[in-house]
Amino acid sequence: MNNIKSNSLSDFNKCKKIWFLFLSELNRDPNAINPLELIPESFWPHVTDLLIEAKYIGQNRNFYLRESDKYMDYLSKGGRPFKEESN
Repeated sequence: MNNIKSNSLSDFNKCKKIWFLFLSELNRDPNAINPLELIPESFWPHVTDLLIEAKYIGQNRNFYLRESDKYMDYLSKGGRPFKEESN
């Protein structure tokens, strides 16, 4: 059980990296598609709930555009881009 939770968090962190890459791409192309939305729920059922809770999937285009604007603003003020931590 603990191993499943550990794997879920590891997979979630990989998704988090994809999320921030998507926000960057969305800034260049407002029609970009969230790649996390393309993964079937059955492929990663243990991660899907975490993605929904974090609002990385299941939101409308305006939400994603606002999040992209916030992330770009954060970066423009010297914020550091998201990097997955090494284990």
